[in-house]
Amino acid sequence: MVDNDNWARAVVSTQAILTAFKSASPTGPVAPGSTITYTISGSNTGGSAASGVSVTGLGTGILISDTIPNGLVVSAMPTGSAGAGTVQIVYYNGTTWASLNPGDLPLTGNGTIAVGMFISGSGAFFPQTASYTFSFQATVPASPAGTNYPNTATVQYNDGTANQTTTSNTTNNTVAAAYNVAVGPYEYPTGAPTGSYTVGGYTVDRSGDQQTIASVNSGTTVIFRHTLKNTSNTATADSFTLSFSNVPTGGWVCSLVADDLTTPISGPVGPVAAGGTLDFALKCQVPATYTSNTAATITITATSVGDPSKSDTTTDVVSAVADGFRFDLYGGRTAPYDVGKMPSSPPSTDPYQDTSDGNSTTRPSIPTTNANPGASVTYRLRVENRNPNNQADNYLLLVQPVQNFVQEVDSVLFYADANDDGIPDGAPISNTGLVNFGDTFKYLAVVTLKANAAPVFVGFNFAAQSTASTSEGLDWVYAQIDVNLVAQVTLDPDRSGTVTSPGTIQYTHTLTNNSNTPLSCYVGGNGGSYGWTYQYSTDGTNWYGALGNLPVGANGGTQTIYVRVLVPAGEPIGRTDVNTVQARCFVNYPTDPLNTTPNAQDTATETTTIVGGDLRLTKSAKTYVLNSTTVRDATGATALPGDEIEYTVEARNIGTGNLKQVVITDPLPSYTTFVSVSASATGFPTGSVIFYSTDGTTWSTTPPASVPTGGTVYVAVNTSDVDGPNQITNADTMPPGAKITITFRVRVQ
Repeated sequence: MVDNDNWARAVVSTQAILTAFKSASPTGPVAPGSTITYTISGSNTGGSAASGVSVTGLGTGILISDTIPNGLVVSAMPTGSAGAGTVQIVYYNGTTWASLNPGDLPLTGNGTIAVGMFISGSGAFFPQTASYTFSFQATVPASPAGTNYPNTATVQYNDGTANQTTTSNTTNNTVAAAYNVAVGPYEYPTGAPTGSYTVGGYTVDRSGDQQTIASVNSGTTVIFRHTLKNTSNTATADSFTLSFSNVPTGGWVCSLVADDLTTPISGPVGPVAAGGTLDFALKCQVPATYTSNTAATITITATSVGDPSKSDTTTDVVSAVADGFRFDLYGGRTAPYDVGKMPSSPPSTDPYQDTSDGNSTTRPSIPTTNANPGASVTYRLRVENRNPNNQADNYLLLVQPVQNFVQEVDSVLFYADANDDGIPDGAPISNTGLVNFGDTFKYLAVVTLKANAAPVFVGFNFAAQSTASTSEGLDWVYAQIDVNLVAQVTLDPDRSGTVTSPGTIQYTHTLTNNSNTPLSCYVGGNGGSYGWTYQYSTDGTNWYGALGNLPVGANGGTQTIYVRVLVPAGEPIGRTDVNTVQARCFVNYPTDPLNTTPNAQDTATETTTIVGGDLRLTKSAKTYVLNSTTVRDATGATALPGDEIEYTVEARNIGTGNLKQVVITDPLPSYTTFVSVSASATGFPTGSVIFYSTDGTTWSTTPPASVPTGGTVYVAVNTSDVDGPNQITNADTMPPGAKITITFRVRVQ
C-alpha cells in the first residue's frame, strides 16, 4: 500500500534576523578581585540584509549593548569585530551613547552604565550569514559571598520592515566565600593614604601602598607603623601571620612589634573580625657603621591563616642613611693655608660647605703657580676631624687628575709636617694615621713635573677619604700649575770645505729642538759676500732659497738641513765665502718670520774656499733596444718605452792642485726607472775606495739596488779613513789628473 498524504511545513522569512548568544568565563563561582570575560556573538540568519537603527549620539547602525552588572568594574578597552560595516566601541553614560576611549575608563556598573559595539553602515549593509562578536572584561569587587552577577545583552537592528531588538541568554556568576587580607601604611590598610606621622624621631610619609623616611642616621632605630584589615567576604573572623623581607645587609636588625611599639610579635595575630583592623609596627636598628645613598626597601607581608593562599604586602622605604662622619681638607702655598676651609658662617643651603658633607660639587682653588719642567712645587695642607659622632678617623691622602696631569706630572709625594715648618717629617706617607675628633693633621704635598713637561696648565685636586666610613664623601681643594715655556734650539755643526770654480759643494747641519713644545722654524742664510747661490733642503733632493714653517718635535726632536753651494766660474783661487745659516723658531709660525721675534734661534756657519784644481765633467748617452746589447741610437737621442739608456759621466781634475770632497751627482731622468749604476776611478792614492749614496749623506761601497723616482745618484772617492768609515769630507782629495767614470743605466717608462 502506498501512502501519498505525507507533507511538511516550514516558516520562511524574507526579513533579516540577528541572533545573540552571550557567554561568561568563568561560568561558575568567582572570587573577589577576579575577572569575568563576557562575549556576545551572533549572525544574520534571516532572508535579507539587516539595516541599522538610529541611536542618539552615534547615528545609524546596529547596536550590541551590555549593561554592566552592579559593582563590576571595566578597566580595559572592550574588543569586537563584524563581517560588514564599521565597528566602533561605545558606552552609555546614563544619558547618551558615545565613543569609548581609554581615558573614559574605568566604568563601574550601577544598573545604567553600559558598554557596547556599534556597527555603522548605509542601507541594508549587514548581509545574510554575516557575523559579529563583542567581548569585554569586568573585575569582581570585594563582595559578600553569595552575591550574584546576572548579565544579559541586546542587539538592536532593522530587519527591513521595522526596528527589532534581540535579547541574548542570561549568564550568572556567584561570588564564592573567600578569606582575604589587606595590609598597608598606618591607618590605611587598603592603600591610598595621605599625610604623614612621626614616630621614633623621624617623619614617615605615606603614599600609595608605601611608607618612606627620607633619611636616617646610622646607629638609630627606625619604626614604621602599619594597619592590617580582615577583608574576607564572610562573617568569619580570621587570624594572620606577619613577616618581612629584603632587610638590607650590613648588620640591620629588624623585628615586628605590637602597636605599643615594645611587645614582640611571635606567631599569628588575631583573630580579627571580618572588616576589622589591627595595628602593629616594624622596628629596625641601623648599625653605627652603615651608610648608604641607595634606598632600603623592606616588604611587609600579611597572610590569612584561614586561606594561606591569600596574602597582601606593603613596603617601607628608608631613602638614605647618613653617617656621623665629617672632615675638612684645606691648605695652600702661602699662609694662612686655609683655602677650602669650612666658612665660619656657611650658607643655610650648604651648612657644611667645603667639607666632606658639603653640597657643592666644586671646591675653592689654591692660587695658580708657575714652574719650569722638572721643577717641584710644595703645598701645605691640613685635614681636620669634624665627626659628629666624636670618633677618631684615619684619612687616605689622594690626588685626583683633572687636566694634563698624567702627561706632565712625574710624581706627587705626601709628608707629615707636624710642626708646620714646611719641612717633611721623615719618609713619604699615604694616610694621616688616627686623627682624634677636633684635631687637625698637617702635611705637605710635593708635586714634581716631568723634565719634558709641555707648556700647558696642569690641574688636579688634593683630596682625602675617611677609612672609618666608606660611604663618607671626599673633601678636596683644586690646585693648578702653569708650566713655563722653555724654548731653545741648536743648529750644528759649523761646516767648511773647498770647491773649484765653477763647482758645487753640499753641507749638512742638524737642527735640534730642546724646547718643551713643538716649534715651527724658518731656515735661511745671508748668502755670503760674493753672490754665490745657496740652496736649502730637508731631503737633499728638493732645493729652495730658504725653508719656511719647518716643524721640529719637542724635547730633542731633530731635522737634517742640507745646504748646497753653487759657485760660478771665474772665482779666484783662495777666495773664501762665509754663509751664516740661521734657524728662527716659533710656537706659532708668523706670516713674517724674518721680522718677528722668534721664541728660539741659533746659527751655523759654512766656510767655503776656492781651490786651484779644475774639475771637468763630460756626459754621453747610448740607447739599447729593450734590455739587449743591440744599440738603437749611439747618441741616446732616440728611445722607445722599454728601451734602456746608458749614461756615462766622466769627472777629471784637469787643474794643478788637489780637489777636496768631490761628489759627482746624476739625477734620475723623468719618466725612467733606475736599472743599475757602477763607477771606476784612476789616478787616486792606493787604498782609495769608491762610495755610493742616494741622499748625499749616507755612503756605502755597494752600488744602490734602487733609486726612487726623482732621486739622485751620488758617487765619491774616499782617499783617507781619517774622517771615519762611510764618510766623504775635506780629507778626501782628488789629485791632478785623477778621473772618476760613472756608468748609469735607466729604463724608459
